[in-house]
Amino acid sequence: MTRGIDRPNHIEEALCVIHGGQWFTWTDSKNKIYANLRLTEQYGGENGLIDNPVTELPTEEEVNAKLLELQTAWDSNNT
Repeated sequence: MTRGIDRPNHIEEALCVIHGGQWFTWTDSKNKIYANLRLTEQYGGENGLIDNPVTELPTEEEVNAKLLELQTAWDSNNT
């Protein structure tokens, strides 16, 4: 991670690293918690809408582990 960028502090940051593209959405965009996480059916690609290649959500534990990994990497590069 690059020095000066804020420390990852939300599962959305981990989700963006787990898979590329807008593969997920929230059932409540004001309450972005794992329980409100859903797969999108399609998302915008270079040539228009494409089917989402992701077929299942990562577990909450996997998402939290990825967030912890990102935080640990940020901490080691910024302390």
